[in-house]
Amino acid sequence: MMRGLRLHSMLAYLRAAMLRPFQMRLSRYVAIAAASLLIGLVATWSVRAALDGADTAPHELAAWLPQGALLTIESKDFAGLLKRWNDSAEKAAWLKSDDFSVFSRSRLFGRLGDAQNEFAQSAGLPPDMSFLNEVAGSESVFAWYDIGKLEFLYITRMPGGAAEKTRLVQMHGKFNTRQLGAQTFYVRTKSDPSQGEARTVAFATSGDWLLLATREDLMASALRLMAAKTASGDSQAAEPWFGDVRRAAAKTPGDLRMTLNLEKIVPTPYFRSYWVQENITELKQYRSAVADLYLNAGSFREERVLLPKAAQESVPAGADLAALTALLPNHSGVYRAVADPDIKTALSTIDEKLLTRLPGSYTDLRVAPDADVAVHEVGTASDLETRIDAAPLVRPAQGSEMELLRQELIAADLQGMMTSGRTGNAEGGLWVPFESAVVLRAAKEWNVPALQSALRQAAGAHLTASGMGLVWKPMKTSAGSYFELSEARPLEMAVAGNLCVLTDDAGLMGEMLERLAAKTQGVGSETQPSGHAHGDALPPNATMVAGFELQPERTSFSRWSALVDRTTNRAMNGATPAAAGLTADGNGNGNEPSFFSQNMRSLGDSFAALESEHMVERKDGPVTRQTVTYAWRR
Repeated sequence: MMRGLRLHSMLAYLRAAMLRPFQMRLSRYVAIAAASLLIGLVATWSVRAALDGADTAPHELAAWLPQGALLTIESKDFAGLLKRWNDSAEKAAWLKSDDFSVFSRSRLFGRLGDAQNEFAQSAGLPPDMSFLNEVAGSESVFAWYDIGKLEFLYITRMPGGAAEKTRLVQMHGKFNTRQLGAQTFYVRTKSDPSQGEARTVAFATSGDWLLLATREDLMASALRLMAAKTASGDSQAAEPWFGDVRRAAAKTPGDLRMTLNLEKIVPTPYFRSYWVQENITELKQYRSAVADLYLNAGSFREERVLLPKAAQESVPAGADLAALTALLPNHSGVYRAVADPDIKTALSTIDEKLLTRLPGSYTDLRVAPDADVAVHEVGTASDLETRIDAAPLVRPAQGSEMELLRQELIAADLQGMMTSGRTGNAEGGLWVPFESAVVLRAAKEWNVPALQSALRQAAGAHLTASGMGLVWKPMKTSAGSYFELSEARPLEMAVAGNLCVLTDDAGLMGEMLERLAAKTQGVGSETQPSGHAHGDALPPNATMVAGFELQPERTSFSRWSALVDRTTNRAMNGATPAAAGLTADGNGNGNEPSFFSQNMRSLGDSFAALESEHMVERKDGPVTRQTVTYAWRR
């Protein structure tokens, strides 16, 4: 059971729970960066709402932004989207969840709360949800200039004198007046040592537009750009990184569009601290990105464009991921297929999913380590349990047990790899089983005897000395034949030409052999397997395909998480479940909810209407394009 701490089935559930989609009709958008932006705008209140969907934003809004923005978010009907979020069942469920409870006690929440108080001191009114509803117009753009200092510029369309009715504008008499030609704007900076850092709040109205900023120079520059009759070279739209990525983006903007200067965002300590995906190394290779969100009935579609810092190698012509995804079994909890994987990644994947099966290491940084002051004895005459007539289990040097397998992967010229995992049927059982599979596609046919020998050596390092007791046994099913290495900890292998299927469960192997037989006979070859979104055909230049099915995994994850939190809390606290604040079903009832069974489970339950997420990545010259589809229950 403990191996589930790092198995992909659980991780996929957590990832889906923390994904950007927010609700059935309204998405939370691309990434935590976007959430952080509007969190900065209105501090700790439910600002995540602001990132959900919108209609096409006019192109000229970017021309009104001064240069230097780290990212921009554009929408057409911000007020309508905010209302949909406020009225949604997802928001109500999340605000009552243990996840929100934990977040509200976090250091980030506290720091944003301080910023909220500082903003209120300067503006004269709190930036709560009521304030956000007042200043939310139709066409809107939000530009973030400094993450640490929470510096932003917000422009929104409020026709018919709606801006004049807001409390902020009606309080203009309490602000200092600034004159920029014929345009007037208002600024207030109030510093109170007892309330924290001084904050600047500036606002103005220009025709049907309301502008709100946290820097006086941003406000003045925006008004100057709005007054210009022609395009200015001082605007955000004129910056090279911005123009390049926008030209590569979709011609028709999505309902919500976010543009990011990754070259400036990724190195910031705030991004590195709060980016939940933890893929900083991957993001370092990109210069900028655009993400468009399109809202459709029953699903959201996200189109991402990423520009690299340097030219990247093209995908090998033989990287056919459809041949791999065609083998997906029914109810695949999570899967990922990649083209041209490097050998090191392939070896670590096989080892982690099928061979080692050990729990991931974890250190609670909040607890100081115990000092070991004991005097250790090498041996004692009273030790009658340690055997001296049996050779100890000899472990090879780390990595050496994988050498033969590495050579086989190189010799076969590995071109594609797919991992698939799911939770098995946990009904009536004590544990929640995890079933994993790895499919390898090579340019050449596999050398079966050599591959068996390599896998036997790799698996034997964790099971036995000198490979004793490990023998490949032929097995047969109605769909085909395969080999099994060990009954105690099974490793199944099936080879068909240049395809090699490895699993740790005989039932899973049987399902994949059925898929393989159907593919060989041409049955159902015109459609993708059930694991692929809507049965869409894969593009020939696809470099990565991934998917997650939330509904089949929710029940198993709930049961598994209760078991894990019960055992880990008991071990960490040295107490019984009751003493550790755990009820009979494994849920904590103390001040701090259990991480898996309460915190993460409640976040997933808040967005239970999400059915699945599927992603396709493809290369378009030097540009990386990603399409992510979120399916919701109607």
